[in-house]
Amino acid sequence: MIPIDNTSFIGRKLNSNIYSRQGSLLLPKNSVLSYHNLDLLNQHGINLLDEDTQLVTEFIIDETISEVQFIYEKINHSAEKPSNQMIRQKVMPKIQELCSNYNFSNVILGLRKKDNYTYRHCIGVSVLSYFIGKWLGLKEKELNDLAVAGLLHDVGKTKISDSILLKAGKLSSDEYAEMQLHTVYGYEMILRLPNMTDQQALVALQHHEREDGSGYPYRKSSEEIEYFSKIVAVADVFHTMVSERVYKKAIPLFQVLQEIYQRAFGLFNPVIVQCFITNLMNRMIGDSVLLSDGKVARIVMLHPDDLINPLVESQGKYYDLRLSKSKIMDFASIQ
Repeated sequence: MIPIDNTSFIGRKLNSNIYSRQGSLLLPKNSVLSYHNLDLLNQHGINLLDEDTQLVTEFIIDETISEVQFIYEKINHSAEKPSNQMIRQKVMPKIQELCSNYNFSNVILGLRKKDNYTYRHCIGVSVLSYFIGKWLGLKEKELNDLAVAGLLHDVGKTKISDSILLKAGKLSSDEYAEMQLHTVYGYEMILRLPNMTDQQALVALQHHEREDGSGYPYRKSSEEIEYFSKIVAVADVFHTMVSERVYKKAIPLFQVLQEIYQRAFGLFNPVIVQCFITNLMNRMIGDSVLLSDGKVARIVMLHPDDLINPLVESQGKYYDLRLSKSKIMDFASIQ
C-alpha cells in the first residue's frame, strides 16, 4: 500500500468524527491533528480532504463569531442586557487566545472574510485594539475594557438599514447622514448595558472622530477625543481597509500601512500609529507575505527608517523592498 501523505493537516482541527471502515471511532470531532493521529489514519488507509479540517485559528474565530452574534442579539432583543462582566467572561478568553497563541497573519486573514463580516470586523477591531493597548503599556483591566469597547464599537449599525450598510455605490447625502448616526445609536445602547464605563460608550460615539476635527458625528478634535477612541479608530480603519467586502476588494497591505502612516499627523494620534505599525511589522518577522510580483516571501528584517518595506527572503534569495518595485500586497497564510 502506498503511504498516504496527510502531513499538511498537522495542527488543523477535525470538523467531524473520523471512523474506521468497520465503523469504530478513530478520532473525535475537534481533535487537533498530530503525527500520531496521522499515523493512525494511515494505518486505516484514510485520506483527509481539505473540507475535513480547519485551521485552529479559524475554529476559534468561528466560536467567537457565535458568541458575539449571541451578545448582539441579547443587546437588541432581550430585556436582560449583557453586562460588561458577562461579555468579558464569554469573549475575552477567545480574544486573548487569538492575540497570544496563533500566527498573526492567519488571525487577520480569518477575520477579514466576507461571510459574517459584521461580526468578523468587530472581533478584528477588538483583537487589534487589544494588541495596540498592550503595546502602549495598558494594564490588564484597561485592556479588557478596551477589547470589549472594540467589540461593541459598531453595535449601533444594527439600527441602520441593510440597504445603506450593503450599498455598493456611493451613499447619497441623506444616506450618509443616517450612516453617521450609528455612532450615536451605539453610544446610547452601550450606556444601557450594566457596568459599562463612559469611556467604553464613548468609543462607539467617537471612533470616527479625527484629530483635526474632520470626523463625525460632532467634529471633535484631539483633546476632546477619549484615548480608547483614538486606539479603536486606528484598529477600525486598518481592519476595514485590509478586508474584502461584498462591494469592494481589500487594499494592498503596504498601501494600507502607508496611508495610515501618512495620516498620523492630522487624522490619527501619531504616537498610537507609530506604535501600531512598528509592533505590527515586528510581530510579522518570520511570517510569509505575498509580493506584488507574485512571489511569496518571508519577512527577515525591518529597516528602522522604512518599516513598511523590509528585507525579505524568497527561495533562498534576499530582496530589500526599499530598493525594489515589488511591495507587500497581502498576508500569506501559514498552513
